[in-house]
Amino acid sequence: MRILIPIVGSRGDVQPMVAAGLELQRRGHTVLVGAPPNFVDFVANTGLAVRQFGPDVNALYSSPEGQRVLAAGNSAKMLAMVSRQMREYADQMDDELIDIASGTEMIVSITFSEDRSVSLAEALDVPMVTLQTYPSSKNSCYAPPSSLPHHWPTPRFVNRGLWTVADKLRTLLFRKYINNLRAKLDLPPTKASTEAALIKRGVPEVQIYDPALVPGLAEEWGAARPFAGFLWFPRSAREAIGELAVQHAEVLQWIADGEPPIFFGFGSMPILDFGSVIGLIEQICERRGQRALVGVDGAHVDMQALKTGPNVKVVDNMAHDLIFPHCRAAVHHGGVGTLFESARAGVPTLVCSVSMDQPFWGHQVEQLGIGAHIPFPKLRADTLSRGIDIVLDDQTRSRAEALAVTIRERGDGVPRVCDIVEKVAAG
Repeated sequence: MRILIPIVGSRGDVQPMVAAGLELQRRGHTVLVGAPPNFVDFVANTGLAVRQFGPDVNALYSSPEGQRVLAAGNSAKMLAMVSRQMREYADQMDDELIDIASGTEMIVSITFSEDRSVSLAEALDVPMVTLQTYPSSKNSCYAPPSSLPHHWPTPRFVNRGLWTVADKLRTLLFRKYINNLRAKLDLPPTKASTEAALIKRGVPEVQIYDPALVPGLAEEWGAARPFAGFLWFPRSAREAIGELAVQHAEVLQWIADGEPPIFFGFGSMPILDFGSVIGLIEQICERRGQRALVGVDGAHVDMQALKTGPNVKVVDNMAHDLIFPHCRAAVHHGGVGTLFESARAGVPTLVCSVSMDQPFWGHQVEQLGIGAHIPFPKLRADTLSRGIDIVLDDQTRSRAEALAVTIRERGDGVPRVCDIVEKVAAG
């Protein structure tokens, strides 16, 4: 079967879809991935066929405007910025999708590509499955990400009402783009929301995160929105994209030469002065007798200019699956992919959330007692210090280790996703 996997988003969206694509290819299917331009080589190096599809959102977020909006933590400004990018790229994105869809017999989409994918599935009259990286459909357990402060205790009926409002707002903002695509596909215009369109076509909405992170949601949704769990990216694929174990030997030796460090991953955060932040980290860790491993993850940092003591090590890109099991705690932006790696490793996590679903995951980390949450605009010396105290607490570590056992026992969700895809394809 010829399966199209159109992906929009960042690495946290690309990586699990590639993991699923590799397994579908291993099972004998012909897989074509549509990937943002900055991930075309990433996908190709794993051995999957790939064509360009969608905008480079990393370029948007790393632009001066993007950095200002992210640092402000204003969801309305973030939505406006993304909407402007959509206006500029929408026609090209439609044309790219139509072009790569030639010969498609099955579509496997992700959260940020499902709106276009469901219209494409309708036009081609092919089956579809969508994979969701966070709760993005109506439920009474949790409010939509960024709709309200997540620490507010909202009643169940309020949560459902907020989802209705969010669904209508999303439809209002993006309907014209969907109808432009539908016109190109010779389909009539629609007023239906993406969720309504998915339900109408009977598209399974598979959740690719662990139900233990969202208590009550699996019970509410049942078989209608099944949980596959996290999709594990195989080490062979990591090696193929350059995350070689041998390249981590020096870092792992540094870790082994002392107490387990606290990992700080700030590459996805809008930090303008890395030197000051690393100095702050050094001070906080020194007072607690801790070491720090700082990953800048491709951010524009003059590594030679950074001066640190022997208990702080700054490196560029690191494979989280190799590093996290050797750390005392992890501090990062709370993207679901990075959160999975820290949770699987049993590492207490301090989420410094920036945007999108990150504040939601930060709140869940806090509620489950496996770490702490600081919205990025509130990241200061005192808040970071308090967060570090929480993740170093023995009870926090105990709860994080217990969750890790649950995640590891559930195992890789890739086979479960592929079983669903094949079942849907078979009718």
